[in-house]
Amino acid sequence: MNTTSLLDEEIITSMKELGNGDEEFSNRLLIVQLMTVYLDNLQERIKELTLAMQNNDASIIERSAHTLKSSSRLIGLISLAEDCQLLEDIGFSKKLDGSQEIFNRIDTTCKKVPEVLKNKIKELEAS
Repeated sequence: MNTTSLLDEEIITSMKELGNGDEEFSNRLLIVQLMTVYLDNLQERIKELTLAMQNNDASIIERSAHTLKSSSRLIGLISLAEDCQLLEDIGFSKKLDGSQEIFNRIDTTCKKVPEVLKNKIKELEAS
């Protein structure tokens, strides 16, 4: 997956529209803040999910995947959110078959996310 396709531009555009036409306000206060908070919390989310996977703790896998899914979807990381939904469902079912492959995809994607988001933040702040 190339890194430019990680972010759904339609979601970015809709966040801009939430600023009621004041793009400077929406760019700086909404989009950039959400992305910055996401980046600040990403390592902790992945660490929690990794530990839950190592411990085969279905309830923590479910909760961690849910949290990562929601925040990822909010800022436009749709493919990551979809994988998190799959892992959340597996955690909910308490049957962890197939969870490692999905977790590996999530982990790989999360390693690319900081660069993608930092570049998008720079782009938004420059516009």
